[in-house]
Amino acid sequence: MASGASVRVISPTVSADLIEAADENAFLIIDKRRYNGVDDIGECQIVFAATDSPATNAGIAADARSRCRLASVADAPTEGSFVSMAVHRAGPVAIGVSAGNVPSAAGRIRDAVAARFDDRYGDAVAACAQLRAEVLAEGGSAEWAKIHPSLIGADFCARVENGTFSEELAACRS
Repeated sequence: MASGASVRVISPTVSADLIEAADENAFLIIDKRRYNGVDDIGECQIVFAATDSPATNAGIAADARSRCRLASVADAPTEGSFVSMAVHRAGPVAIGVSAGNVPSAAGRIRDAVAARFDDRYGDAVAACAQLRAEVLAEGGSAEWAKIHPSLIGADFCARVENGTFSEELAACRS
């Protein structure tokens, strides 16, 4: 996994796709069995309780809390210590949506956001990051402070969407 984390799935039933993923990725470990209690939390730092049993999910969350671990409960988000967001990524741009404990609504909103904030934004932000690094290395933060207000001004989104952002970027580079 890019983050360096390892993932352990404890479940008596596992899809063929998940088994294949575990075969291909050393960071993914599958224990094909039922959850057995607090000892299964072990050294885990983040716990997702997503079984088909509300009672089991509540027990997993309680066990995670007893070990001071973060827990997300799929069927009862308020029982956990955090909820996952529906995330859209376009290059270096990541946009997360949470919708008041209604994950399917968050997914729909994320999809609507993704329709607008596509790869054009990822490309524009990546180009800005590269320019910023160059300007900071050569001229310092004072030089970047002169450039970035016009480059990433109030009309940034409009210029990305209408295709004129690359012209502004090129002007900043000359």
